[in-house]
Amino acid sequence: MADGQHGFFGETGSKRYGEDRHPDLPWGYWLTSIGDVPGEPPLVDEEGRQWCSVREAFWLTRFGLTAEYNWWSDQFLNFLLSYLAIIDERFVERGEMARDIFMSDRHFGEFFEMFLVASGLLEAKMLRLTLEGRAVLYMLIATRTRDDADEKIGLDWIAATRGLARAPERKAAVDLVVRREKVAARMAHRFATDFIDGVPVVKLIGLRITREVPVRSTLWTMSWPERDYHARDCFYLWLVERIDRWDDWSAMVTEHGTRALTEHLMKLAFCDRFAGVSTDAPRQAH
Repeated sequence: MADGQHGFFGETGSKRYGEDRHPDLPWGYWLTSIGDVPGEPPLVDEEGRQWCSVREAFWLTRFGLTAEYNWWSDQFLNFLLSYLAIIDERFVERGEMARDIFMSDRHFGEFFEMFLVASGLLEAKMLRLTLEGRAVLYMLIATRTRDDADEKIGLDWIAATRGLARAPERKAAVDLVVRREKVAARMAHRFATDFIDGVPVVKLIGLRITREVPVRSTLWTMSWPERDYHARDCFYLWLVERIDRWDDWSAMVTEHGTRALTEHLMKLAFCDRFAGVSTDAPRQAH
């Protein structure tokens, strides 16, 4: 039943969502605040259960995936928000392929669709939002945190949050990049992010002296053909943290070629692989 009333994941009742819920209001509008301040938690549902937030109530009563609502749960719901927005065509055009959302993992994309169909948020055949799916979309938009509210909904959010960094940590990283790039703008050689034929890359730009005038040219590049923007940005942040080494690395390319820099960066990436792990700790049998 496409718009069936669901309890825990996989449990379908006989009622359709619009029969006993207002189809145009956000999911959870029936929760009642019993705090000292109107609208503040705890929130009470029709069965007398108390919740700290509407998102917590949705996570535990509709999905039943865990006995605890935490940061990871919230990140999953933000992903769900962006995915539902794409399906609903409200914020981005529906031209995105599975590789844009699920990093080319077709099986993961198909599983996620089946998960939402089984949950009653997507129609099985047309893959359109059900009444409840649209109500959930409204609720998730309305309950974003202050940190998340400044970020775009849809594919941009998905591409920017491939990893597990929280919003404040991402903002701190952005601030670091802004400060360092002000310094990099005055450097003869600098790394930068870019796109080549739609593929995210990091490139090393150098100042070459010609007979006429100095010109900037690309000395070295590294690309992510699978369009992993997050991995590209993480690598760029790693480079930005080592901005004092950029001139020496550029000289390495000039003297020994691009392969020398690629091999050098790969070796450096493993230098702190086991940082913080005591070499004196007893080894465990595997």
